Amino acid sequence: MPDARRSAAETLLALETRHTTTHSVWEGPRAAAETALVLGTLRRRGTLDAVLGAYSTRKLAALKPETRAVLRTALFELLFLDDAPPHAVVHAAVENVRELGREADAGFINALLRSTLRGRRRADAAAEGEGPGEPRRTVPRDGRAWVFRENVFPDPAARPGDFLAARGSTAPWIARRRLAELGFERALRCLDLQASTPMTHLRAAPGREGDVKAALTAMGLSWSDGPHGLITLPQKARVSEVFEACGRWVVVQDAVASLVAPFVAPPPGARVLDVCSAPGGKATHLAQLVGPSGEVTAWDVDEERLALVRENAQRLDLPQLTVAPPEGEYDAVLADVPCSNTGVLARRPEARWRVRERHLKALAERQLKIAREAARRVRKGGVFVYSTCSLEPEENLGVVHDLLRLEKGFALGEARTIYPDEGWGDGGFMARLVRV
Repeated sequence: MPDARRSAAETLLALETRHTTTHSVWEGPRAAAETALVLGTLRRRGTLDAVLGAYSTRKLAALKPETRAVLRTALFELLFLDDAPPHAVVHAAVENVRELGREADAGFINALLRSTLRGRRRADAAAEGEGPGEPRRTVPRDGRAWVFRENVFPDPAARPGDFLAARGSTAPWIARRRLAELGFERALRCLDLQASTPMTHLRAAPGREGDVKAALTAMGLSWSDGPHGLITLPQKARVSEVFEACGRWVVVQDAVASLVAPFVAPPPGARVLDVCSAPGGKATHLAQLVGPSGEVTAWDVDEERLALVRENAQRLDLPQLTVAPPEGEYDAVLADVPCSNTGVLARRPEARWRVRERHLKALAERQLKIAREAARRVRKGGVFVYSTCSLEPEENLGVVHDLLRLEKGFALGEARTIYPDEGWGDGGFMARLVRV
């Protein structure tokens, strides 16, 4: 764990200073402990900063990035993991900040972490909200809660958006938008879900659900029936073990993502195009829906990631799925476009800190360009489905309305926004247009 802690702090430091993604920083295999620390700290960063800010004698913004990275990683482990005694976590944080070249901050980190430890007590999360000011001091965690002596969150009555940003651990602009759309209680519920470690869902090949469950059981892997016919694994399940048990029959796919191919609803034998297909979850789903007599063409601007589509098609024995540039017209076209990821912040936690509200305009312009090019491949009477894993109207209905205005001959059939409290922690958008 000591090496994992230091590696996690280094990864978080790179994310903050280089404004990049975990996929760009991580190369090659890494310890499960490091992954858990990095992703967990990113999900809970807003809450961690609120707690640290309440007990720190210095402003967090004035600290060196190395010091912030070590503090956040250590506090996440102290509040949300139970793998090591608190004194060991504090000691490791002191050593790690020294390793990162901030010897002068070692004493400060030691004092601050010990101060937060003294200021907390464990409680039943059902008690949250009881007593004056209790929501301002309560940090929920897995059916329990930490209650602090000091107020760590803003007053939810006076500053509901700021409270949601800190308690829900997200950027203030995201919290403000969810508050305006959903109201306080539902916004808090959705943000809490997005700050939690997500479950892993498996989509079994048609007719193979029983085989998958039997294989998982034989490997000693626990599972349960999940949403939309998916099989759900515990949060700590290792995908490598799943593929060892039944890889030729399953795809790892989020709950909302599993709805997109059925929303396209291609009939058996249909000719389908997926223009933003990598890594292939939706493309393989479409291939299973059209069957052996159908044809699914997968394409993506990221040629390296297209290799994953080929691998998935081969692993699942789907010869009807091919990777090739679009050619001619299709019965159905899917454009699941790159987006802000605000619907899937639990799975892509760095997006809540990397994406800014001002980025939405440029994202929508890129999305519209992709959608227009893809829609022109739809035959008359065919279907075009536009989808995102965003909750922002500029990227969703805004793009659809612009598409209808600029590309004549389409009619909007159905549009759906799914929020995290409806999507097992995930959210997204999908719209079906018909070429008339």
